[in-house]
Amino acid sequence: MQIDLRSEDELTLERARRALGTEGDSETGRALLALFARISAAIDQGSVVSFLPGDDPRAVDAVPEITSAIRPESRYRFLVHVPHQWRKQLSIKGHRITAGQLVASMEANDWTIDEAASQFELDPLAVAEALDYVARNRSLVDAEAAEDWRRAEPRITHRAPAHR
Repeated sequence: MQIDLRSEDELTLERARRALGTEGDSETGRALLALFARISAAIDQGSVVSFLPGDDPRAVDAVPEITSAIRPESRYRFLVHVPHQWRKQLSIKGHRITAGQLVASMEANDWTIDEAASQFELDPLAVAEALDYVARNRSLVDAEAAEDWRRAEPRITHRAPAHR
């Protein structure tokens, strides 16, 4: 089967591909059909599709995999999206540090969750969330670390050690 898509349909398909974590139009189409079948089955069993604000206590996320793919911060209590010129990864709420920077510090210093929490004055759950986020988004975190280095490198001055 072939479907002629308008340009706005192609943008929607690309957004679905990212949200569902699929590759290619065929895999994305199958995932969308499976999602539609799941929703249809729930409706057949008497459920309704309803839209409530995410912070409404009555809200139940019927499709959490899509919610967390589109808004990854909704999965976490201590991680938030901070608007930035190019950075996309989540940051620790109330602190000027990204999840990747926190985890990199932990790895460099061989800190446990509790040690990192103490060093950065964080709730240990915030550190655990950062570890989970980085594990799920390693390629993004690594790409942003490389970009940080690329932007900082021209400003690094190399000096020979002083002789005594």
